[in-house]
Amino acid sequence: MPLSVNTNTAAASASYFLSKNNAALQKSLNRLSSGRQITKPSDDAGGLAVSMKLQGTINRLSGVEKNIGNAISFLQVQDGILESAGNIVSRMGELKGLYGDVLKNTTDKATYDAEFQDLQGQLYQISQTKFNGVSLFGTDANGNNGTSAPNIKIG
Repeated sequence: MPLSVNTNTAAASASYFLSKNNAALQKSLNRLSSGRQITKPSDDAGGLAVSMKLQGTINRLSGVEKNIGNAISFLQVQDGILESAGNIVSRMGELKGLYGDVLKNTTDKATYDAEFQDLQGQLYQISQTKFNGVSLFGTDANGNNGTSAPNIKIG
């Protein structure tokens, strides 16, 4: 008994092209729904490599942007504190002038000296200020930010 296989070549060809068109349609729908030209690495390997490189650059620049924002905040805090320190030093100079007035009695001079020392303590506290754990005004050669408030009198 001879074996015979009948094939319908037209139907096989139609089925093949139908599956190719279906795959192309699915690929187009994936691109449309995702909004991307490349939906999988096999679509465009070179384009994917460029895309990944650009995404890495974007991520790095985003980190840099955050660092710059932090630095701006640090400088704004430092500027505000330095303005306060300038006001304190101006008042200390004014107190020094008042203390030297020959018409002032010892009680007045003691009051000026007490205010001067209070302002001195405020300056010391300002010098110890930290921003997110970082000293706003650096450290000395030993690595510390000063260990105690100096005690200077006007007279």
